Amino acid sequence: MTPLATVLYEDKMLPSSGGNYPLHDLVMRMVEDQIDGETWKLRKSISRNPRKGIGNILNDVEDAAFLAGTGELYLLVDRDVIAKHLGLPTASTDESVVAALVARSDAPAKVHPYFLRPNIEGLLRSIKDCDPALLPGNMRAALEKRLNDRDIVFNEVKKAGQAALRACVRRAQPGIDGLASALALLIPAKVTWP
Repeated sequence: MTPLATVLYEDKMLPSSGGNYPLHDLVMRMVEDQIDGETWKLRKSISRNPRKGIGNILNDVEDAAFLAGTGELYLLVDRDVIAKHLGLPTASTDESVVAALVARSDAPAKVHPYFLRPNIEGLLRSIKDCDPALLPGNMRAALEKRLNDRDIVFNEVKKAGQAALRACVRRAQPGIDGLASALALLIPAKVTWP
């Protein structure tokens, strides 16, 4: 099956991850929450592509037609640094940042940016605010940019029993909520589950 969409993430996948990327898995669980799908089937429909840096994302946007193929190209990037990398004032609106990203693309209609506020640590703080008792040691280390602990936190939040926590995080982080909602809209329109 050709993916309906590819999501570019500013972050990187750990070599020890066994091919898993917990942030994407969390987004897919949010999609599943919305459409009552099955995660393993969704993974076949939505490709993940961790890019290890904003510079790689900006280069990739220029080749959106190739990366998206017959599908769409979504971006999840840190809002705190993207304007600077685009040569825009720090106080630029989201709309102007989106316009600058889309303008770089060879397939502007296929590019759909979303932002973490202000960054991935902001996402972690939102998780902590939603559930202060969640994995306190791992959360502390994750906020100190320890990637293994960050992945442990994301893996915990994606568990089936954490739907209320995910809903809270979605309210606190409009970017990840918007991405999950946009991906959910693709699924029922184009996929019939066997």
